[in-house]
Amino acid sequence: MLKYHEREREKAFESWLANKKAAFRKYLLNRKKQIISISALLIFCIIAFLVVRNASYDQFIAFVKVTPVNLDRVSEDAFRKVIGYDYGEKVYAKDTAEIRSRLEASDVIFGDVQFSVKPVKLLPYKLEIKVREARPLFAFIPQANSRPVIYSDKGKIYPYSANITDLPIVEASKFSDIHLVTEFLNEMKRYDAPLYSRVSQVLPLEDKRQLIVFFNDVNFKTKFSLEKDYWETAFRHYRQLTRNMRVSNLNSVSVLDLRFRDLAYTTANGGSNEH
Repeated sequence: MLKYHEREREKAFESWLANKKAAFRKYLLNRKKQIISISALLIFCIIAFLVVRNASYDQFIAFVKVTPVNLDRVSEDAFRKVIGYDYGEKVYAKDTAEIRSRLEASDVIFGDVQFSVKPVKLLPYKLEIKVREARPLFAFIPQANSRPVIYSDKGKIYPYSANITDLPIVEASKFSDIHLVTEFLNEMKRYDAPLYSRVSQVLPLEDKRQLIVFFNDVNFKTKFSLEKDYWETAFRHYRQLTRNMRVSNLNSVSVLDLRFRDLAYTTANGGSNEH
């Protein structure tokens, strides 16, 4: 009798479970489209979350204002033309690489481009672009009796006016000397700016492997090597030698040769001295 009741209860439970399964399958069939749509939306949200999490959000935020810093001769209009973005155009963080390359290739910007973001609360607001303008470095005279052309420390023709009397004069027969003299004077200006300010004339002679330099405070000419890694040492030797020479000795020197490492030669009255 007891087993009969147990079997009846098992049958009733199996019947109830079968009814529930049938009802659930019927529900799934009726809601199939909705479930597929919800599942697709969930998958899309997960993928979007992973993409956004791995991306920098500021790449997609436009700066409200772009401001150049340290401009002197270059107008903001000219600066805008260089970077290729007008006043009304949006600039994003992802655009800074393109802006940097355009500034570095420009004739009027020397380099040292720096970007600075000025935030308002949590979002970028203003992008400041700090630059250093190209400056006049020397006046180049291609041939005798020709009009001098001013070149900048970028090694290109300087587009603005400058006082030629304040610049070294470079005399050369070919334009290939421009790069050499630009590197030489830039190195001198970087290492010893007061020494650069005293240069009156430079004669590049690649065939003789030397640069002849005249300084406006002495009467002799100085020969420098074309070896770029030796220039800084040669500038220091020049300073030491001229500082230790007496005025009478300086006036008697006609040539100071600094082309040889750790050696200096002076020529005076037809003779040579080694230092």
